[in-house]
Amino acid sequence: MSWFVVDAVDVAFKRTRVALLEPFDIWKWIKLAIIIALASGGGGQGYNGPSSNSDFQDTPSSPFSEIPTLSSFIDQMSMPDLSWVIAAFIIILVLVLLFGYFASVMDLVLVESVTKNDVRFWEYSAKFLRMGLNLFILRLALRSIYLGIFLMTALPIIMQILHYPSTNLLPLLITSSPSLIAVLIILSIISSIINSFIVLCIPVAMYSSTGFIESLERVIANFRRDWKQMFAYWIGRMFLWAFGSIAVIILVFLLILIPILLFLIIDAVIYFVLSMMLGETAWIIIAPIVFIEIILLILVSMMGAVPLRVFMKYHVLTFIEKWDPGMNIPLFDVLENSEERA
Repeated sequence: MSWFVVDAVDVAFKRTRVALLEPFDIWKWIKLAIIIALASGGGGQGYNGPSSNSDFQDTPSSPFSEIPTLSSFIDQMSMPDLSWVIAAFIIILVLVLLFGYFASVMDLVLVESVTKNDVRFWEYSAKFLRMGLNLFILRLALRSIYLGIFLMTALPIIMQILHYPSTNLLPLLITSSPSLIAVLIILSIISSIINSFIVLCIPVAMYSSTGFIESLERVIANFRRDWKQMFAYWIGRMFLWAFGSIAVIILVFLLILIPILLFLIIDAVIYFVLSMMLGETAWIIIAPIVFIEIILLILVSMMGAVPLRVFMKYHVLTFIEKWDPGMNIPLFDVLENSEERA
């Protein structure tokens, strides 16, 4: 029996080599690095509650007596402070939602870029604004469900805090941690499985003119038809990500090691010369230089992750080609071969 997750490796490697090296285009690498960075917007007994409000109150012998309680924290806050906290929370929430939306759009832009082997940041971004919103809503709904399940598990803790604000939180969390950890592990596993289906359904939705729900149903139908290939896909992808991540870490380290040493020597010489001329104000000139160097190092680090992310995306697309023969993904090499035969 042929395992598609293994067969896809060689094809994905060839497509990655062609896309990134034939010919080598530094501007293409930079655009892919930016898109990838933006796309990267995942048992025990529960706590039954005390029989009276004195169960967790502070005593002189309590080891947690010095830990601030919720009520003491609220008492120390004035109304203006509370208003600032609420305003900051709203701003952070809006930013998180916006970045989540941008990440969903960039996911689609990345798929289109590697499929066509043609990176067009603004054109593809405008093209997938609507579809990116649908993907973002789907992901947001799923994360809201995960959060709701976790909050239901943590409900005894929440009720204890609301009813008895003077309760020390640390012993309460220690008591309830086994059940919370178990729920987190289960939710992480379920989330990973569902996310793998969503990753597969993204190209299906893009190139079959269907919504994400219909595409997800198609992926699940394929899973029911050929579940063994999907289990092999999960295991194979886990190893590919593991080995690939190690390789990226080593590559990024080698890429930035020499520039870091070079920048340190140059900055030290410049600072020494400027300090002799300007004294303590030399840092005003050296600070922008250091800032630019940090930006360059970050960009180099981002580019170091490009080969792995592009390879993994080609691997997904190649796996779909083999797993779902009825799905026609317009990959650049397939179109070129078709034109040559014509």
